[in-house]
Amino acid sequence: MDRRKFLVVSGAAIATLGGCQLSNPFDQRDRLRILGMLGAIPSKVINQFESASKIKIEFKAENAPSKLWQELQNYPNVAKEKAPHLISIGDSWLDQAIANSLIQPITPDLLEKIPKWQKLSPLWQQSVTRNNQVWGIPYRWGATAIAYRSDKLKFKITQWSDLWRPELKLKLSLPDDAREVIGLVLKKMGQSYQLENLVERQDVFATLTQELKSLNSQVLTYSSDNYLQSLLADDTFAAVGWTSDMHKAQRQNPNLRVVIPQDGTSLWSDLWVIPKGEAAIAATEWMNFCLTPEIAAQITSLSEAVSASSELDQVPASVKADPIKFFSQDILAKSELIAPLSPSTLTQYKDLWTKLRSGTI
Repeated sequence: MDRRKFLVVSGAAIATLGGCQLSNPFDQRDRLRILGMLGAIPSKVINQFESASKIKIEFKAENAPSKLWQELQNYPNVAKEKAPHLISIGDSWLDQAIANSLIQPITPDLLEKIPKWQKLSPLWQQSVTRNNQVWGIPYRWGATAIAYRSDKLKFKITQWSDLWRPELKLKLSLPDDAREVIGLVLKKMGQSYQLENLVERQDVFATLTQELKSLNSQVLTYSSDNYLQSLLADDTFAAVGWTSDMHKAQRQNPNLRVVIPQDGTSLWSDLWVIPKGEAAIAATEWMNFCLTPEIAAQITSLSEAVSASSELDQVPASVKADPIKFFSQDILAKSELIAPLSPSTLTQYKDLWTKLRSGTI
């Protein structure tokens, strides 16, 4: 499921999607209308919220972050009494949502109604803060990881450099995504996942170019959506993708191993955002509820990601033993949330990506 391609698309290109007409997801006028990610919120959480708050919910789920983004763009075209009060988006969409005036900030008086906000890690608080304004509430997160077939490879993959091994020649799938592919190569080199001003760092840029060319010769396919199908069908032996997808695939094939590279990786999060012009009182109650210890434990245990809450004492020990969800603090310290690049650096990444994919690098 593609989480990053958006970060390498220009704002002008994104804006052209705003006029698309999507079917109206809601038909109940007296409920808190929430648009979320399929599988992100266990169904019993909705029932628990209704019992605790006496507020009825109508929850519609989409199966891809890109569809949620399209629904947010279409919000102004939906009748007010049927539009969602609250929408989940991936963190990579946040800055364009702000730039296009699709969402509204969560003002200090509203934040007071979300007491669990104050207990969030500074990492998550900073990830949604722009110019001292808070624009969303993170409620779950995951990471970019490597999945590989232990029955096909005679070695364990532990770090990014393993993707260059000769056993993976034309047996590797990478995301169709400049930020992830260039980022993982930079990480392998000991650099930041999102190094600024690439061309001005001549030694780094020369090495990066050569490493990308070498890695490209390993790749059978670039895919952000169907990479696990190729892995399970024996077409590839290793794939880079997202932990939320890989959890599901592991249950289908016991020979599938998933590893968070020791060098560190990129992190992603899903956020609750309030569409521009919405009354937000009931929505804040839901956002706070999702971060309470009991619900955070259910999101972590019953979905494919980890709650952003810092209060995870109620998560069962068996879940905390999962090395995909709860990887070491050492690796986490080396990992990064992918942030928007400056326009000039973004152009450099896009140019490098175009040359890589066209074979002219």
